[in-house]
Amino acid sequence: MATRGKIIVIEGTDKAGKGSQSRMLAETLKASGKVCVILDFPDYTTPIGMEIKAFLEGKRDYLPEVKHLLFSANRWEKKKEIESMLENGTIIIMNRYWQSNLVYGVANGMDINWLLRLDKGMPKEDVVLLILVNPSVSAKRAEIQDTFESDAQLATNAYKNYLKFAKQYRWKVIDGSKSKEQVHQEIMKIIRKELKV
Repeated sequence: MATRGKIIVIEGTDKAGKGSQSRMLAETLKASGKVCVILDFPDYTTPIGMEIKAFLEGKRDYLPEVKHLLFSANRWEKKKEIESMLENGTIIIMNRYWQSNLVYGVANGMDINWLLRLDKGMPKEDVVLLILVNPSVSAKRAEIQDTFESDAQLATNAYKNYLKFAKQYRWKVIDGSKSKEQVHQEIMKIIRKELKV
């Protein structure tokens, strides 16, 4: 019987280095003999993901509720795949998960309970690593921005919400303004302590 896999969620503000840190974490875990995959959300390769890409690029316009429903539906599209990987003992590193929908949804003025219900029944994460950089740093780092990233007020509200929900849900907060290597070391320390990997 394979040991059940784990879900490690890497969350954070835009341009905090989530993609780089997901890759570095995966490499380190693989080097220690673990089976490990990265899942990015939104996943633009699925039918719903393509719809999300269209509105993020400004080619479609939806009510905020519809956008957040689509973000959630995009995760549901992958539910069976996630469950089967967990059963096979795979460590799944998620670059964003339901936490983003909560943070940005509340920043968009949506009801927290409604947002939480959207992902009720999805596989639960084992640890959430929250890489935070100040919105002004995000803006400096951003070259190409989508419609969510280019809204400065939304970015500020999302940053505040990340801090608030991190306390409430015990997400592990990491300072993303440090060097890539320092952030990676901090992530590894948390992962070894929390997940014993």
